[in-house]
Amino acid sequence: MPNTVEIRKLDPHDPLPEGRPGRVIVLRRFDEDDPRKIVTEIELTGPPGRSEAVQPVRADGTGMSLEEAVAAAQKVAESEGIGQVFVLDRTDGRLEHEIIEHAGDHSFPGKPLDDTDPEDGETGPDMRA
Repeated sequence: MPNTVEIRKLDPHDPLPEGRPGRVIVLRRFDEDDPRKIVTEIELTGPPGRSEAVQPVRADGTGMSLEEAVAAAQKVAESEGIGQVFVLDRTDGRLEHEIIEHAGDHSFPGKPLDDTDPEDGETGPDMRA
């Protein structure tokens, strides 16, 4: 009988789960270099020193939807003997929907966001600036 993998959907602003090795996380987020683009990643963390993150693609090379990535992550979890897949959609909050409606622009009126990253020399609410 195959392992049953529990799918646990987290809220958009929940922290990434930490703790013991052996986690599979599906993360959907705005791209760091182009906030108009949304990326989906599957992260597998195993024994100490093992961590892999991939952007899952279909056979034709196009990116998977969130649902497809969750199904792929479930297969990874089953093959690794991991009982849970955490799903975290960073684009699913109310404010994030407004950002999507503004083509990834984080600086629309009335909603100032601080997206400053001094380590990368980036300042202001929109990293494209």
